[in-house]
Amino acid sequence: MYDKTVTVFNKYTDKNDAIYWYPHVISGVTLITDKAANVAKTGLDTADTANLHVPFKVREGERIVCNLSYLTPKVWKTTENKENSITFSTGDIFLEGEYPETVIADEDYTSRTNKGFYDYLNKKMDNVFLITSVGSYTLIPHFEIGGK
Repeated sequence: MYDKTVTVFNKYTDKNDAIYWYPHVISGVTLITDKAANVAKTGLDTADTANLHVPFKVREGERIVCNLSYLTPKVWKTTENKENSITFSTGDIFLEGEYPETVIADEDYTSRTNKGFYDYLNKKMDNVFLITSVGSYTLIPHFEIGGK
């Protein structure tokens, strides 16, 4: 338990509608994945799901995830210190393993074959998930994050 490493990509859209992804590597998490497929009218459609458990510590009333300050999604979008803080929000991405921690411009991955960074990751790597749900628990301090 708590033996995996993931990279969480927080999505930020600026005032010009440019999209940037802020990656954060988090070790000491539990990742449970379920590989499945649905048959859609147009063929096979992925139905992979994930459940990510991320422990946190409380220090002076602040939640700390792997030495990063946790901020709620609305607060994170307005902070100047996005590289040193983290949030978990629907529309963010996580993947199993480590990815370089440099800010990524979505437009750098938009082309005829890719619809942006998320599409690029899905084509190049396994176990890439969009965050679909987030829960926070205090008895055993951790976040439970659902992904598809």
